[in-house]
Amino acid sequence: MEWGVNEYVAVGSALLAVISLVFNWLVVNKQTELQTATLRVEMDSEVIAWSQEAIDAVSDGVALARGRGAEGYTPGEFRRTVSEASQRLSSLADRGRLFFPNHQHETHGAQKERAFQGYRQPILDAVVFACARLDRMDTTLTTPDTATADYLVKCRRLLVSEAQNAVDPRRSREMLDRLDVGRRDDKVSAFRTAAEIGEEMEALFPGFLLERRDEAWIAARQQMSRRR
Repeated sequence: MEWGVNEYVAVGSALLAVISLVFNWLVVNKQTELQTATLRVEMDSEVIAWSQEAIDAVSDGVALARGRGAEGYTPGEFRRTVSEASQRLSSLADRGRLFFPNHQHETHGAQKERAFQGYRQPILDAVVFACARLDRMDTTLTTPDTATADYLVKCRRLLVSEAQNAVDPRRSREMLDRLDVGRRDDKVSAFRTAAEIGEEMEALFPGFLLERRDEAWIAARQQMSRRR
């Protein structure tokens, strides 16, 4: 079979169509990946913003519990301030349901509204329990409520841990890598500085450090950082 101009044009057109199809597929696939990554970053940013506000709110509760009886508040003002702090936590707990929906909603709490069916995530437990404990604090006493403060600190630590788990770990990995790269130009090791301020607290308040930050500690931390 002899090929003429028409046959060569037809084959060329077919090849161009295939190349165009592959190119378009690559472009669409890349755009889809970019959109997915963008949505993930935006979601992470919203979760971080909510987490920061929740951490601040629990911290405010700790300050109120430790400051119970301090000068500057009348009994009525203190009750109102505690109530406002509790309501803020309650609002944050419900806002957090937009990010952390209950699990097993098909089998538990069917009589409740849909957003409240199932079991809460631990990150929301931290906020809800902090709210409940603060709401039940006796505002008539004039001594610091250390028990409530300590309880709220536990809630805050759970909140911070779960919030860190919720954020895209790949972005956290990249941030840690950038920290390691940045430290290479530091004239004084950040781990050494952290050790010095820790040891200063230990000197002022013996028993403050769970682990003494000596040269071996500094070397171990630096070595672990390089291995990541």
